[in-house]
Amino acid sequence: MIDDLGSYSVRNFIPFLDEVYFRLFERQYEDLWPLHLLTLAGGVAAIVFAWFGKTRATAVLLGLGLAVCAITFHFRLYAELTPVGSVFGWAFLIQIPLLLLWGFITKHRERFRPSVPTIIGAAIAVFALAIHPFLAIATGREPAGAECFGMAPDPTSACILGILLMTARPVWFLLLFPIPLLWSATTGATLDALDAPLPITLPILAAIALVAAVWKAVTGLQAHRGKESARVKADKVV
Repeated sequence: MIDDLGSYSVRNFIPFLDEVYFRLFERQYEDLWPLHLLTLAGGVAAIVFAWFGKTRATAVLLGLGLAVCAITFHFRLYAELTPVGSVFGWAFLIQIPLLLLWGFITKHRERFRPSVPTIIGAAIAVFALAIHPFLAIATGREPAGAECFGMAPDPTSACILGILLMTARPVWFLLLFPIPLLWSATTGATLDALDAPLPITLPILAAIALVAAVWKAVTGLQAHRGKESARVKADKVV
């Protein structure tokens, strides 16, 4: 029995080919264009609002992107192939109130404060919006199959991770990172099992975001301890 289980791989649980999977994005394009332009514009606006510290507007725009992706891709298309589509459709919808909670509780900041982790986050978000859609063409797929923020889950997840890394305090990462990270691992395993091109793109971006998030948390904790130590010394002097 154990030997039989050991003979299985992720591929045994995927009842479709890579051509069928990538065809979903072409169907989405055929049915919903030019909605792609609106979601991309929303992603660009989210980065701009994040840059100026407007977390409420950022959260609303990211939430809209998740909603569109969940409805137009996960529920409408991917669920036809596998129950994973419905599972992540609901997961993306669950992420929306969490983002809104973060956006409306977080105090408004004046503008983006550069640091290594936040610059990495900005780079990930820009990659998701500006570069990721062209990966389809670079790997020989039709332009109609380009994966865009708000329509396809990979660039949507990457953009959210990047923007959160730019703007969110580390304490929020525990609440807001799990669903995008889980999708990153799932899509990476799926594309690898399908022998699709560039299966590790999103997992690499997610791993970089996770390392940068830990870095941001550690440096933030060190800075807080430094301020507390300085305050204690000042109190002693007084």
